[in-house]
Amino acid sequence: MTFIPSLELSRMLYEEQIEPLMSRAFPGLPYAAATLGMCSEVLGLDDEISMDHEWGPRLTIYLSEEDHARHATAIQSTLQEALPLQFKGLNMMWRQPGVDIHDTRETALYHVRVGTVDGTLRFCGGTAALPLQDVDWLRVSEQHLLEFTRGTVYRDDTGELSRARQSLAYYPDDVLRFLLVGEWNTVGGAWFPIGRMGSRDDPLGVRLQAAVASRHLMRIAFMVSRRYAPYRKWFGTLFGQLPVAEKLAPVLRELLHEERWQSVEERICKATGILLQAQNDLRLMLPISAKPQKATDGRHHVDCDFRGIVRGLGQDMPPQLQSLLDNQVFWLHERALILWNEEVGKWPLLLQREET
Repeated sequence: MTFIPSLELSRMLYEEQIEPLMSRAFPGLPYAAATLGMCSEVLGLDDEISMDHEWGPRLTIYLSEEDHARHATAIQSTLQEALPLQFKGLNMMWRQPGVDIHDTRETALYHVRVGTVDGTLRFCGGTAALPLQDVDWLRVSEQHLLEFTRGTVYRDDTGELSRARQSLAYYPDDVLRFLLVGEWNTVGGAWFPIGRMGSRDDPLGVRLQAAVASRHLMRIAFMVSRRYAPYRKWFGTLFGQLPVAEKLAPVLRELLHEERWQSVEERICKATGILLQAQNDLRLMLPISAKPQKATDGRHHVDCDFRGIVRGLGQDMPPQLQSLLDNQVFWLHERALILWNEEVGKWPLLLQREET
């Protein structure tokens, strides 16, 4: 099969097949049409290799709750009857009952369905939950937020879908500050033992700490760029597309190749300076400076004030978020371990623990 990026294929399917079909079969019915959701295609990162499983055009027709109850079954049946068995040179099929993952090396899959905005937003409590309160943001997986806000909207007659996407476009400033506190604490925690490990001739341990620090510095790069971070497969790829990556990526590559623990500390501090400048540009709080100083405590080669960064970010935090900050053992380090394991958000577990 000839490869066509799924986003482009989905757009062509809507314009050439679905939009004319909806106009003929359901004239006057207001709806939205979009390609959202999971998989590499929605991020525009699919390629020829992606075609081996579950690949094909992805599109959802969104109706109001009332119209969905009246028309969804008829629309879905009409689509399955009318959409061609070949499209743009591709053999096409619909999802087969009992098949979990479809082999699409020879026949592409129609991911075309009818739904509602409220149903799609079940991951955050539905449309009634919008706009989300500060703590409610922490109950939502970042991956779900990415899936809902990326992709393409082809049509939105009522504006409901576009308003929901705008509402969830990125974290509010206070929530972002809260999340940045966690990331900077993790970077500081990775940096702290490096000097002692290096003095005991533990190069592998130093490398591991450098890797942990690098990953969380990259997460901060997404945050100061106001972009949701993807799951691990595309984490580095989308990091490379961030504006701050032009300066930060070379420093991180050097950090991961350094053999001297002193140089590892220097590179972490240099990366910190780049990110602090980008963070200050957001004007979330008063500017924070953490210029590295020659260490005198015998534990480090250079000293970077991660505690000062965290204090600056945590000033004047709203009460609900401040209550979580005050209980740092409760959330601070566990976040990296069990809380946000990329695809799955587990804040409710910890929030419930905090309330008991």
